[in-house]
Amino acid sequence: MAALNARFATDAERDSWNELVASNPGGGEVWASAEYASAKAFNGYSPKFVVVEGQPAKIAVLVLEKSVPMLGKLWYVPAGPPAPDASGVLELSASIADLSRRNGAFMLKIEPRLLESAATKKAIVDAGYVETFRIIPNESTVVLDVSGEEAEVSGRFASSCRNKIRRAEKEGLVIRRVEPTETNCRIMFDLLAETSAGRFELRPYEYYRLFWQSFIASGNGVLILGYKDEQPVAGLFGMILGETSVYKDGASVRQGLPTGSMNALQWELILWAREHGAVRHDLCGAPHSSRVDDKTHPLYGVGQYKLAFNKAIIDHVGTFDLPLKGFAYKIWSTVGDRLARRLALKRRQDPYY
Repeated sequence: MAALNARFATDAERDSWNELVASNPGGGEVWASAEYASAKAFNGYSPKFVVVEGQPAKIAVLVLEKSVPMLGKLWYVPAGPPAPDASGVLELSASIADLSRRNGAFMLKIEPRLLESAATKKAIVDAGYVETFRIIPNESTVVLDVSGEEAEVSGRFASSCRNKIRRAEKEGLVIRRVEPTETNCRIMFDLLAETSAGRFELRPYEYYRLFWQSFIASGNGVLILGYKDEQPVAGLFGMILGETSVYKDGASVRQGLPTGSMNALQWELILWAREHGAVRHDLCGAPHSSRVDDKTHPLYGVGQYKLAFNKAIIDHVGTFDLPLKGFAYKIWSTVGDRLARRLALKRRQDPYY
């Protein structure tokens, strides 16, 4: 194989970025989309659209760059780089690392979507990478096959899930795909706030609004609200790129929610995704398969909800840092990362830098 060369995308390539991403191995990731790049600019990242040549086809890789005072630049490849195995990921990463060094980066963070195995993890670590905390929330996840007729798709769900979908309608749930107006975005955020209270931290409202509106404006996202007696009681946001859709945000009131509401809204999201060409639907986040029955796991309840759609959990290999400047990376890994999180929480009420 010819040596790989990573370069910044041309204007023409950026104009057709999502199409390039969709042609990547595995069909592309929404986390490498132009819309995601736009949303991450809210957190101070500078999106870099990188093309790697030397393969049978060009590989489109989104890089999120952040400047760290006194250390240099952090380069982060969300949900990538895309390759079918560890050797492919390492080849792509090496070419991207060369480009990042030339542009002042002190580290490269990758999140390959490879299945977890001891051999795969060893190959990455042996290449000089350091295992670290995940950022994208689907390190372990549940993926649905949504190809075929509607009856085939729903027939793959647990019978209890199908019963809940029917029961929600009987109990008066009305489902609507809505425009991302200020009012509807506020409704969705308020539902998220109610769901998260005492459980997990939210990013600022402005981040969610930008995220939802960016994807929906391009036709690659949908906001779905559920109503009981004309009052909003539940909501979902989903997105798509190529043949894969993703469930990102879901929330509901704690009292007065019709039975099966979230199952019914998820089914509506799947129907929307199928209309837009999806054959796979990622429910985006679950406990590791080894802890699926662990009631102390923070994602236990979420996991049980998602397992009603498909009993199989996929575990990805994880997230890794490649130190490019040893001293700078040592400072970052010992104090810089934690300090950045604290500052983001203090300045923007955002738990992620």
